[in-house]
Amino acid sequence: MANLKSLTVTPHHLTFNAVRGYQFGKEVISMQCTAEQVLKFIEIDRDVQRDVIEQHVTDIKKYINYGLDGNNIYFPPLIFSSRGKGQFIDDGDKYHLNLDDKLIVLDGQHRIIAFGMVIKMLEIRDDVNSRQKLNAAKNFPLTIQIFKSLTIQQEQQLFTDVNTKASKVSNTLLVMYKQNNPCADLTKEIIANHHSISEDKFELRSKTTRTKLMTAATLHNLIITLNEGVFYTAMTNGKLTKGNIEKYRNNTEEFLNLLVKYAPQNALNRKEYILFIPSVLFGIALFIHHAIQNNPHLSMESLFDKVIRKVDWSHRNKDFRILGIPYKQTTKRYNFSNGARGSTIITRYLEKELRGGGFNG
Repeated sequence: MANLKSLTVTPHHLTFNAVRGYQFGKEVISMQCTAEQVLKFIEIDRDVQRDVIEQHVTDIKKYINYGLDGNNIYFPPLIFSSRGKGQFIDDGDKYHLNLDDKLIVLDGQHRIIAFGMVIKMLEIRDDVNSRQKLNAAKNFPLTIQIFKSLTIQQEQQLFTDVNTKASKVSNTLLVMYKQNNPCADLTKEIIANHHSISEDKFELRSKTTRTKLMTAATLHNLIITLNEGVFYTAMTNGKLTKGNIEKYRNNTEEFLNLLVKYAPQNALNRKEYILFIPSVLFGIALFIHHAIQNNPHLSMESLFDKVIRKVDWSHRNKDFRILGIPYKQTTKRYNFSNGARGSTIITRYLEKELRGGGFNG
């Protein structure tokens, strides 16, 4: 792979160390560039690329900032089509790219856009820490693969294959594989050592579950929502520190205990009940957080017993339809998306039930 220290710049072109190979009969050049360099030669062709998904960019920005805070992060290779730009030199394994050349991105536009936004934000700030992060962001090494001699149809096919055939690692596995990450570590600890809920009640590999309480990723984000009062989907730590980890652990273990204790019979059947759908769990967790913050005399169990237990959590409850949660007539079931809207509806519904019950603990 390319050594960035050996990159040379002339008035006319950049020269990288590179490796040439072949995939499905096409020449492909592999090398490393910095994020700043890639931003200069990337071009997006909408005949090949999809529209930018803003939430995807936002998630990647969070991941980049997590790396700039001193954590190890990894990105897979970016894939480009040369469309006649650049030249590989066998003598010395070099790749020449003219300063005004542009390469068509086939996979990685969201990563590069996210890097560009992070860099622009850091450029606005003027402090030592931001300048250090800016330097790290600009010089972040990215591996790229450049395919030569592709037709537009082949570019489109490659883009489609990369984005539909390759399986992305689920957030559940990301949580289980993370090392020295406080929230991920707490998640794994609770799963492994909970005194009344066995480890096999949690999904430790797949993105979703139809038979278990929840995935490790759902538990990870539930920890943040329950203890901090925010909906959290990024795989980072929130405000978790050594000083508050016991509080986070105790609150989360109590929440899980009460959730199982007061859940309807057969509540794990998602075709019949919505209680264990992640968006609903996050909504309940946020309700608990707000209720106790606003009424310190209330206990978590009193909220489960007097409010949550009395709700009809089945798909037959028409209240949720009135509140705007999508309902499919064909399946007779509610359809919760991964966004915060459904969770917010659940939280407000429970807060209304708390007020309407005149509950004083």
